[in-house]
Amino acid sequence: MGKSKQITLNQEELRKICQNAVEDGVAKYINLEEQKKKAEWRGLLFRTKKLLENYTKLKDYADQAVVTLEQAEQVDETLMNMDVMTKFHIFDDDKTLHRQYRGVNAVKFIMAHVDRMLGVYKENCLKSPQEPVKRRWFVIYYMYLDRENAKKSTKEIAELYQTDISNIQKDAKEARNELTTLFFGLDAMVLYEIKD
Repeated sequence: MGKSKQITLNQEELRKICQNAVEDGVAKYINLEEQKKKAEWRGLLFRTKKLLENYTKLKDYADQAVVTLEQAEQVDETLMNMDVMTKFHIFDDDKTLHRQYRGVNAVKFIMAHVDRMLGVYKENCLKSPQEPVKRRWFVIYYMYLDRENAKKSTKEIAELYQTDISNIQKDAKEARNELTTLFFGLDAMVLYEIKD
């Protein structure tokens, strides 16, 4: 076996090595934190897009879901006998019914917030003197929110506004960014600053 070489460092060299190690570690930590925050932003943006894509279904669910015996009886009159089961506490331990009730209320709560924020966004867009900003509201409306007509594609909206599809895609992306901040508040606002 060979002899090992001994290396001696003076205090300045040791200080530089330690300082470089600390700076490298801090830089790696900051980079990891930024990557984590970017991933969080993408997660919020994904939720916004899913909320918008499923807006009409969620609204229908919130409006039409059955959570009380009276509502069930309105749908099916033969359920009158369920009143007897309720009086005997048949449903007291039924976690499925409790989950259904909580789920419906959660959707109603979320949709009330989404509707309020969509109203804020609409008002902000329509007050703007800039046409592209005004158009953003209508892009979101035509793509996701219109419950009476078939939803429009970016191509159809571009034809409607006589503009390039890329402008409509840019409008939709910018609107989703802005709506993410409105839907998710301060957390989204902070994450938006470092999203790119």
